[in-house]
Amino acid sequence: EAEQADDTVQMSAMVVDIETGEDVAQIGSASRKRAGGWIDLTQTLRSPGSTLKPFIYGLAFDDGIALPDTLIDDLPARFDTYRPENFDRSFRGEVRVREALQHSLNIPAVLALEQVGPERFEAALRLSGVPVSVPKSAKTDPGLALALGGAGMSVQALTKLYTSLGNDGQVKALKWLKDSPAEDSVRFMSASSASEITDILKSAPTPSGRIPARLTRDAPEIAFKTGTSYGFRDAWAAGTARGYAVVVWVGRADGAPRPGETGRQAALPLLFSVFDQINRYLQPEGDASERLMTEAEDTPLFSMMRFEEDGVPPVILFPPEDAVLLQKGRDHPNPGFVLGGRGQGALRWYVDGQSIEKDAAGAAVWVPDGPGFFEVAAVDPAGLETRVQVRVADFTN
Repeated sequence: EAEQADDTVQMSAMVVDIETGEDVAQIGSASRKRAGGWIDLTQTLRSPGSTLKPFIYGLAFDDGIALPDTLIDDLPARFDTYRPENFDRSFRGEVRVREALQHSLNIPAVLALEQVGPERFEAALRLSGVPVSVPKSAKTDPGLALALGGAGMSVQALTKLYTSLGNDGQVKALKWLKDSPAEDSVRFMSASSASEITDILKSAPTPSGRIPARLTRDAPEIAFKTGTSYGFRDAWAAGTARGYAVVVWVGRADGAPRPGETGRQAALPLLFSVFDQINRYLQPEGDASERLMTEAEDTPLFSMMRFEEDGVPPVILFPPEDAVLLQKGRDHPNPGFVLGGRGQGALRWYVDGQSIEKDAAGAAVWVPDGPGFFEVAAVDPAGLETRVQVRVADFTN
């Protein structure tokens, strides 16, 4: 499925059974006919982008530096000569840690790593058996750039690290042969921190065209994180669900940039497809085809929610992606926001999975409960969906 129109693009992926550590499936390249196709790209060192952020926060939770609802600044900051920016070059002000991780904000992650200590973070990776390569110039100080992918890591190493999210914070030793003796797991973070990180990642915005798992029957709730390396050289998606850890990498074997290709665009849909196949073939019960059906089958809207690959999803006109909306007071004559868009037929609206009812005039009016990040979704009668992420801010701030 990886980038059929561009024969310079490669991909690699790995699936590990967390309970046993067995390498269930592994793809070293997309095709041997493409450049670099004879290389096992699960072993090559690449910048992991933002995929290490969950583990920085995990150690921060262990150290008592932060909790999921701790407020942290997302504001311009300089660390000696290092001045990181967010991917979209904008800043959100004061946010909660869970929001910073779900939306992969860079400044909060660097602040958290500064408190944890980059040397300690690197040591924790190595002690848990996860190989990481830092630049030769930084052998004595891996630096805060670790938070944003300033190191080398392979698909195999990252998959091993992600087993800890499904193994009570312990990194599972990988088994390459079924009859190999099992090795002891090594703790990276506490079980409680791993559980909190997993819950946060389960609520991250899912790919366009996917109903959130909480609204579907028998769908795995995937705790996932994406990553995009500097210069768009590496696109990553990593996650765990139902006892499996999966990592997908997409890029060029020669490391050349692919402008505009992010982990969310290039790798995350593949990650969800892999979990679909796991759900279909490796689970003892359930059927992946039921991912596209909801629990409320007696509800007319949900009973016809199927995704059609050739269909055109609706367009959300308001609010636009990444909009910052000012919260109105409850005593305001019009305290809510009117959601608007166009599509094939009448649209139904949802905010964080909750249905937004229409008023007497037929408008979908959303009144936020308070400031924070929200996911707005529009669904047409054919089940095609479009989602945007927005932030609601208190107008007094």
